[in-house]
Amino acid sequence: MFNRDLLERYLKERFQLYFGEGQRSHLIQEQEYQTIQRKVELYNKRNVSLVKVYGNLEVSNLWSENDITYINYTLHTRYFLKQTDLYFEEDQEERQMAIEKEAILYDIAFPVDYHLEPFEVEEEEDIGESESIDRNSGYNRFNAVKYAETWWDGHNKEYPLYANDCTNFISQCLRAGGVKMVGMPKPGAGWWYRNHSNSSYSWRVAHALRRFLPNAKSEIKAEEVSSQMQLSLGDIIIYDFEGDGVWNHCTMVVAKDENGEPLVNAHTVNSRKRYWSYYDSTAFTENIKYKFFHIIDGFSNPPME
Repeated sequence: MFNRDLLERYLKERFQLYFGEGQRSHLIQEQEYQTIQRKVELYNKRNVSLVKVYGNLEVSNLWSENDITYINYTLHTRYFLKQTDLYFEEDQEERQMAIEKEAILYDIAFPVDYHLEPFEVEEEEDIGESESIDRNSGYNRFNAVKYAETWWDGHNKEYPLYANDCTNFISQCLRAGGVKMVGMPKPGAGWWYRNHSNSSYSWRVAHALRRFLPNAKSEIKAEEVSSQMQLSLGDIIIYDFEGDGVWNHCTMVVAKDENGEPLVNAHTVNSRKRYWSYYDSTAFTENIKYKFFHIIDGFSNPPME
C-alpha cells in the first residue's frame, strides 16, 4: 500500500506555487511549472483573485514492481476565484506517480496529443441530397450548455470516448442543443453520429468541424465572428495551437466573466469554466490561432449572455 499522506503533502506543496509560496519541487517538470506561472499571470491580467486551490486525488490503478509502487490517478483541481462574486474553475488531469521507500521518484501527466491522424484531414465531401436525420430547427443554448456542464468531467456511455475527445464532446453538446445531423453514411460528409464505430469526421475531429461549421446549410447555421467578445453561451471556439493551419481542439462557451470574456468547457483535458485563451495550457504556443463560431439559434429572442 502507498502512503496517501505523502501524496497529499506533495499536492499541497504543488498548490502553494499558485500563491508564490514554497519552492518548486524537482518533481514538477519545467513545462508544468511554466503553465502554473502562466495561469497566475492570467489571473493577474484579468484582475481575478485566486482565493484557494483544492485538489481531489482518485486512484485508478496501483501496482508494485521491484519495490517501486506505481500509481495511476486522476487529479481533480478546483480553483476558487473572485472578481466581484466568487466562482470556481475546474480541471481533471490523468497522472502517474512512482514511489520507493516513502519517496516520490516522479510525478508526470499522461501526454495529451491534440494532433490529427492522416485520414482526419481528408477533404470533406459534398453531402448532395442527403436528408437531415433528427432534431428540430432551433438551437437551444440552455440545453447545450446544460449538457456541457453535466458531462464536462464524465463520459456519457451513449457515445464513445476517445483519447482526443474534445470534438466528440462538443458534438454531443450541439446535438443536445437540437442541432440536426446530416450527411450519413459518408464519413467525410456533413455532421452525424450513428454508433460507437460510425460517425462523420466532423463529429469527432476539430479540423473537420472547423471546415464544416461555416459551410453548413440547413442542418446548422454558424457564422464566424472576429472576436471572442461576440460569442454567446453555447457558441464554439476552435484552436490551432501551433498556428500551422491544422486545427487541434474545440471548446464550448458556458459562462462569461465580469469582463464579458468567455469561460469554456472541454474534454481531453477535462475543463470547466476555463478562460477561453488556453494561455495556461501545456499546448499553448505563441503562434496559437482561434476561430470563433456563433451558432444561429433560430429564435427571435436575443442570444443568452
